[in-house]
Amino acid sequence: MTLAFLILISQLPNVTEGGILSVEDVVINEFMAQPRSSVTEADGEWIELYNNTDEWVNLADWMLSNSYGESVVLSTYLLPPEGYFVICGCSDQTQNGGVVTNQVFGDFRIRESGGIALYNSSRSIVDCIEYDGGWPVMPGVSCERINPGWVSNSSSSWDYCTVVFGMGDMGTPGSQNSVYQNSFAQNSWAFIKAFVQ
Repeated sequence: MTLAFLILISQLPNVTEGGILSVEDVVINEFMAQPRSSVTEADGEWIELYNNTDEWVNLADWMLSNSYGESVVLSTYLLPPEGYFVICGCSDQTQNGGVVTNQVFGDFRIRESGGIALYNSSRSIVDCIEYDGGWPVMPGVSCERINPGWVSNSSSSWDYCTVVFGMGDMGTPGSQNSVYQNSFAQNSWAFIKAFVQ
């Protein structure tokens, strides 16, 4: 019975809110809320976006906003299929902890709890997360999405990074997440957890 259920849900089409599979083209894939190796916390905060499609996406005039009323408009950037875009508080790698960044976000901040939303150039929401103490957010460690195809706004889709980069923090800015998984069992288990929440 359990096997039949797992087979059944593995064949379900992608669903949006309330489901486990994301249908978004570009997703928030990783973020660093509390860096330790940067000169200041603001310098070392960063967000990684991931292109979940097999087509190029122009990020010109896209926007990131947080739940504290801060926002940043993205500049022209052609994000390749399955490519990454990193936006950070500072572009100087000797100050930001060693992050190679595509854009600087100025006064925008990533706090230890709150919300982050991504909008396209038409200001339609593309992806969003609301995270709190139940999420894998801790000092010096990025919060990584386990699979960019899983639902965004569920703590079950995220985990602590397990590898060191740059000047000592843990994270994978601009590359595949350390906790990435794509097995049948993992997809099925994530679906079940999201379904019962």
